[in-house]
Amino acid sequence: MQTIPEFRRVPAGHGWLWIKQAFGLFKQSPLIWIALSVSIFLVAGLLGIIPRIGSVVFQLISPAFTAGLMLGCKAMESGEELEIAHLFAGFKSHGAQLVTIGGIYLVGLILIAGVMTALGGGALVAMMLQGHPEAGNVVTPEMLGSGTGLAVLVALALLIPLLMAYWFAPTLVVFRNMGAVDAMKLSIRAAWANMIPFLVYGMIVFVLFVVAAIPLMLGFLIMLPLAFITYYTSYKDVFDVT
Repeated sequence: MQTIPEFRRVPAGHGWLWIKQAFGLFKQSPLIWIALSVSIFLVAGLLGIIPRIGSVVFQLISPAFTAGLMLGCKAMESGEELEIAHLFAGFKSHGAQLVTIGGIYLVGLILIAGVMTALGGGALVAMMLQGHPEAGNVVTPEMLGSGTGLAVLVALALLIPLLMAYWFAPTLVVFRNMGAVDAMKLSIRAAWANMIPFLVYGMIVFVLFVVAAIPLMLGFLIMLPLAFITYYTSYKDVFDVT
């Protein structure tokens, strides 16, 4: 019988600690981290060219990329070199379970889109799915009292627990050998128990991304890998891994 890993509640300030520790790992191999992060977005872009199924395929395999980066983080802390090959390491060890996480997450997104459509946000959903350049400007203050505004608020309320279920799941699969469903259940429990540090983390990351966008968005070359690495640093902290 598989033992369920225990997690702990950490102080609010640990939301900043995760970012600080992530930067420590990033600066050890900055060029490789940038190359890994850019590679993921290139894969997303190339698959996005394929109508309908491209984005679905990327959603299915993205947890495996995340897991590969987590294995890279662990390798670095063990004194090994971070390599481009780490990006695909998750596929080799736990591919089926990681793709299952991607599938569950995708179904969740589809259900949320369905709720948005039912509440009157169908036009916004269609624009987002088609990559319409004005999709980000559709939601205005005047819409908050309309059906679309309600659809957006409900969608956000549903998206948060879905993100919580995803956050630790790939890491739990590759490091604790958990199944996809059990990993997502444990992830949402651990994230919920640490809601305050996650709020602190989210606010700081939001500010950092805004700052990163100022110099021709070049700061994203640092912020993107940093965001990936915080999956690992938050996991180590919450699950008390030393």
